[in-house]
Amino acid sequence: MRGRAPHHPDVFSHLPALLMRELDTPEVQAVLDELIAVGWRPGQLRHRVGAAPSQGSVERDAVHLLELLRGLRGQPCPDALHAQEVAEREAGRRWEAETAPPPAEPEVRDARLAEIRLSLKGTPRRRPEPVPRTRPACSLCAAEGSYFVTRDVHLCARCVEVLATGSARLSETG
Repeated sequence: MRGRAPHHPDVFSHLPALLMRELDTPEVQAVLDELIAVGWRPGQLRHRVGAAPSQGSVERDAVHLLELLRGLRGQPCPDALHAQEVAEREAGRRWEAETAPPPAEPEVRDARLAEIRLSLKGTPRRRPEPVPRTRPACSLCAAEGSYFVTRDVHLCARCVEVLATGSARLSETG
């Protein structure tokens, strides 16, 4: 029995036993070794071998698969293609980042967004910010009246404390 390459069963184990024996030649092993050395993985080769159509006999299948493997020698391995695509995408991203215009200032951006929102149909308009309400003046000292007594009478905290001590009284008006 010939000594098989370690990846021979990985590539051909899904094939019928007769075809696997037919492919157990030094020429096939040399092609497999060469493909593995340039970066092909056994699973990638197994997929391509398994996708090949049957040729009607074991001998023709073996010749066809050997030609298929020889044809793969002239192609770059999928991992190298993927690495090249990733490098190209990354170079494109770097180029876009370098050539992209700088972002707008926050004031310009907010003004433009407000303009766009106004032109949209069916979107509610923003209500203006409410004007802060001021409290009425204290009826005794003219400070800010924090406490409501009647519609016309408001008191500040200091005047409420003075009234609470009893040292001052409110007189009845009208």
